[in-house]
Amino acid sequence: MKTKYIGLLAAMVIAALTSCQSNEPFDTQSPDDQPLILVPYETKSGQINLTEVNPETPLVDSVIVTPSQYTTVNWYLDDQLVFTGTKINMCFLAGKYALTIEAVTQAGKRTSRSGTLTVNPGTTDPYSGAPAEGRHFVPGMPCTLNGSNLSTVTDLDLTSDVFGTKVIKTITPTAIADDQITFALPEIEDGAYYVRLKDASGKRYGADKLYVHNGVLALSGYDSFVPAQEWVISGVNLQNVASVKVGDVEITNLVATATTVTLTAPDLALGEYTLSMRNKDGSAVRFGTDVDAPTEVTTRASMEVTLWTGAVTLDWEIQPPVTLKVMKDVMEQVPAGAIISIYFDMAGGEYHQVEVQTDWWDFEVMAKTDAKEDNNPISFTYSAQSKEKVEAEGSMQVVGFGVTVTKITYK
Repeated sequence: MKTKYIGLLAAMVIAALTSCQSNEPFDTQSPDDQPLILVPYETKSGQINLTEVNPETPLVDSVIVTPSQYTTVNWYLDDQLVFTGTKINMCFLAGKYALTIEAVTQAGKRTSRSGTLTVNPGTTDPYSGAPAEGRHFVPGMPCTLNGSNLSTVTDLDLTSDVFGTKVIKTITPTAIADDQITFALPEIEDGAYYVRLKDASGKRYGADKLYVHNGVLALSGYDSFVPAQEWVISGVNLQNVASVKVGDVEITNLVATATTVTLTAPDLALGEYTLSMRNKDGSAVRFGTDVDAPTEVTTRASMEVTLWTGAVTLDWEIQPPVTLKVMKDVMEQVPAGAIISIYFDMAGGEYHQVEVQTDWWDFEVMAKTDAKEDNNPISFTYSAQSKEKVEAEGSMQVVGFGVTVTKITYK
């Protein structure tokens, strides 16, 4: 009996060991799991940044997600769905696009990663890249695009989709040079449109986007002024502006053009004031490009003059790097010896640095500086040599990593 008991016990142990050593896979995935994107990894800035060498070379990349059996991966450029699947192999026209990779489970649970896709133009391709502040135009006004190899352009399409298949308007330029084309913008609804350049063969080339505004908008220069000094507010459709009101002071002695309103700022104490602008018909000017943009904003009397406002997150670790250029026509007003200040917000990343270069990256206007909460803004003296180089090369270029530049001023 004892022998039988020992034999039975041994058989049970062997069976248990055999079951533990099974090679059958053990799947832990469930359709109710929260999706995770494992690859691509985020960069140091907290975003994903992809670069396609040129429009003839496809973007080839893969995404690894979990739970993989129950998850669909969608790829979006500028919020437009361009591909569904884990392995993309597609060509895109030159330009910079907002990239979103989204993972969606069968249960409707979602996660995503965002960043930028940059498609570089071919060496001989016509190309025009949008400036950091964007292109803002009004129907009927002459529009100019700066770029390279533009002499081969015969006309351009304004399209509503990334691929350029939904053509809204086809426009023939009124003037064409290798580095610039000019055209009259026809009547068209408000919105963002992709610019697709075409050559004599009909081949399309990417050239970023432009924004059309039929309303009266102030876009920059309104957030601060120097008391009793010239004040220039820029925007679109400003030719009928009749008055600017700062606090309780209303100014009607001004010069209004389609893109600027120039006046002498009121001689007020330093501080914050409510700003509004009115047209000749009494209607209010909106500040910004949003549909619900306000008609009153806060402005500040300061000894600083604003050169640029907006939001550009610098990233010199990708190619081409994300930089901020303040163009020659703006920098010409800055005298040698002025103090230039760069205001910023901290962005994601393992480090935070700012440097100022010329357009060709061949002259250091401001040395590389660590960006910290206690040195915001970062300021430097604009030397005579810097002014000469900036104006000769076409722009002052702010470069760096881990910071979002929000304003540049001088005094």
